[in-house]
Amino acid sequence: MNADYDFIRLDALLQQLFDESLAGPAIDELNAVLRASPQARAHYRTSLRLHAALIRHRRADKVVAMPQPASKQRWWILAAAAAILLGIFLVPASSRTPVATLTGSTAAVWAENLDTASLEGRVNLVRGFAEITYRSGVRVILEGPCRFEVTSETSMTVAHGRATVKVPHKINGFHLDTPAGRITDLGTEFGVAVGSGVEGPVILTEVFDGEIEIPAEKTPRKRLQSGDSLAIVRETSGTRLVSTLGDYRVDLGDSARRLPLSVGGSPSRGNLALGKPVTSPAHYSMPHGSVFPAASLTDGRLNDSGSPGDWSFWLAPNEADGEFTVDLLESTQIGRIDLQNTRNRTYGDRGCRGISVLVSEDGRDFREIFQAELQRIPELPAPGVDFPFESFSFVPVSARFVKVVGLSHYRDPERPPENFNHGGGLNEIRIFAP
Repeated sequence: MNADYDFIRLDALLQQLFDESLAGPAIDELNAVLRASPQARAHYRTSLRLHAALIRHRRADKVVAMPQPASKQRWWILAAAAAILLGIFLVPASSRTPVATLTGSTAAVWAENLDTASLEGRVNLVRGFAEITYRSGVRVILEGPCRFEVTSETSMTVAHGRATVKVPHKINGFHLDTPAGRITDLGTEFGVAVGSGVEGPVILTEVFDGEIEIPAEKTPRKRLQSGDSLAIVRETSGTRLVSTLGDYRVDLGDSARRLPLSVGGSPSRGNLALGKPVTSPAHYSMPHGSVFPAASLTDGRLNDSGSPGDWSFWLAPNEADGEFTVDLLESTQIGRIDLQNTRNRTYGDRGCRGISVLVSEDGRDFREIFQAELQRIPELPAPGVDFPFESFSFVPVSARFVKVVGLSHYRDPERPPENFNHGGGLNEIRIFAP
C-alpha cells in the first residue's frame, strides 16, 4: 500500500461502508484513496470478497452482527459506487430476482428502452398505463406522463404523474416517495397525482380503502382513512394540507385502480394541429396547480388526464365561454376539424356547447366557416376509455390560423344560477387536410 496512506484508516472506512454508515466526506475520502492506490484497490477487493462470503455463510453465534438480508441492497449500492471507479462490476445476489417487474401495460409509450426484467433506475412513462408488481404482492398502476423509480422492496418514488397503489392487508409499511414527502401505506389502496403549483410540489392523495400516513403541518405525520382526500402542498414556508384546490374538493375518483384492458386511441394520423402553438385571451387558473392553458389543446393528451400543473385540457375563466387560436405555422388546405370536449374531470361543470369556427391567413382578419353544437359528456368514462371526438367536415379552405370561439357552455345543473363555478372548456382539437 502507498506509504502516504494509513492502512488502519482504510479499514475503518471499509467497515463503515459494510455497516451502512459511510456518508458525506467519508465517501469522497474512500473513493479518492481507491483512485490513487493500486494496493488500496487490491485490499478493497479482498475485503469485499470476504464480506460477501460472511453474508452467505454467517453464523450468528460466531461472527459479529451483520446487516439483515432486507438491507443488503444499501451496502451493495455503496460498494458498487466505489467499484465503478475501479472498473469492477458487482452483481448482488438479491438482484438476480428483481424486487418488482412490469406485469402489464396498455398503450404504453416509454421515453427510453425499458428493461422490463429489472426496472432499474428512473423510468419515464410518456403515455398510456403500466402495472408494476412487487415480489411482496404490492401492485402499482401508473398513468403517463409519469416519472418513477423502484427504489427498494418496499418503496417507489414518483416524481411526476399519477399512481394507484394496492397493498395487501397482510403487508404494512410500503412507501411512496414524492417531492412533497413520503406517503406510507398501512395495508390499503390509495391514489396520488404528483404535480406542482405556484410555489412548489402539490400532491393530490385519496384513500380508497384502509389507511395511510402523509406529511403534515404541525405534527410530523397525519393519518388518512378510507374516503379521505387531501392535497399536500410544499411551499417555502413549509407543508400545508388543503382539502380543496381553488373552488374544488380534492378528488381522485377518476384514477385507474386497475390496468385498463384497452385505450381507444382515436386516429390522429395527419393531424395538422398536433404540437402547434395555441393562444387564448385567458384561461382558468387558481393556486396549487389548477392551471388549464390553451397549449393543452394540441398536446395529444386526451380524456381530462394529467396531474396538478400539467392537466391535459383547456378551461376558460369562470363565467366565460372562452376562445382560442391554433397557429398551423404555414398556410394549409384544411377540410375537417375534430373536437374532444371536456367535463372538468370528476366535476362535470365545464365544456363547450355552442361554438363558432373561423379561419385566417394573417391572424388579424378572420372569417367564419361554420357553427356547431358539441355534446355534453354526462358521465366520466372508465380510465382508458376515450371521451368521444366530434368530427366536422366543410368545404376545403386555405388557412394558417384556426380560431374557435365559444358561444355557450355546459354547467353543473345542481348548482344555483348565481354560482360562478362554470365556463367553457375543451380537451383537444385536431385539424386535417381535405
